[in-house]
Amino acid sequence: MSISAVRRLILIGLLIAIGALLSLSSPVFLTLDNLMTLLQEASQIGIVAIGFTLILITAGIDMSIGAVIAITAMICVNFLSYTPLPAYLFIPVALGIGALIGGFNGFFITHFKLPEFIVTLATRGILAGLALIIAVKDELGFVKNVFIQDEVFLWFGGTVGPVYIIVIVFFVLAALTQLFLKRTRAGANIYATGANPTAARLSGINTDRTIIGVYMFSGFCASLAAVFLSARMMTAMPEFGIGSEMDVIAAVVIGGTTFTGGVGDIWGTVIGTLFLTLIKNGILKVGLSPYIQPIVIGGLIIVVVVADVWYKGFAEKMAAKAALRRKLAAAKAKEAV
Repeated sequence: MSISAVRRLILIGLLIAIGALLSLSSPVFLTLDNLMTLLQEASQIGIVAIGFTLILITAGIDMSIGAVIAITAMICVNFLSYTPLPAYLFIPVALGIGALIGGFNGFFITHFKLPEFIVTLATRGILAGLALIIAVKDELGFVKNVFIQDEVFLWFGGTVGPVYIIVIVFFVLAALTQLFLKRTRAGANIYATGANPTAARLSGINTDRTIIGVYMFSGFCASLAAVFLSARMMTAMPEFGIGSEMDVIAAVVIGGTTFTGGVGDIWGTVIGTLFLTLIKNGILKVGLSPYIQPIVIGGLIIVVVVADVWYKGFAEKMAAKAALRRKLAAAKAKEAV
């Protein structure tokens, strides 16, 4: 059994065990409202995490995803406040801008050979500042809390029966992205680029185009999450999404996608997102301080990364021993002849 399969079984087992403990400690945990809210929270993180997964598979990182959420929210609220355009026209524009921001990151990373962390961190700072500049302000110049009333826009924060629309979109997007990764040549190119970019280039893969593509998809996913967040909150503020990178990184890494690249998939990210959300929800349900959340999340990232490094070293040692045994067996067989 592969390490990814073992990891998923462990996560699923932990999900069940933690869920059982929470249901015993809190009578409201298993109520339909709480479960739907939990899925809604997971989907909000998960949509961004889907795009981030592809970047991590290529051994990259995107620190601008939170700021993309902020700038997208401000773009939407500006359209709502200052133009008569209907939501079904300006939402695609906002999503396209998110993809363009990702393309901007990918372009500088590939064409100028700059570190992904530096480029996306710089983009984060630029976008955070722009979000404050273009925020709707009152007569005194202070950021104004705009109450969104557009019915088409607010539809994104609604439900189909008891299920939030964002939950449906999350699982559909996850299924389509998983299919793309596992069943298309472009998906195979993403894995090859992350595993060994030099070998991928020599085999004819356009690694620059692949990297730009995954960053554009990450920007699109962050913008999509911003639309759902603004519709859910019925407002938009320039700090939306800022600081959410930690949650996204934790969900993806817990799900089995490693920082070294070439490993991971979307179903692992879905499970990791649900696990992380359950932990955060459980902390609140048992009455612990919410300030504990970042400590737990940071600890989980360290544990998972250490486990990945240990397993990689263990696997390399086992492979070396197996190769040595094969050489000795071949030498003995030659001597016997």
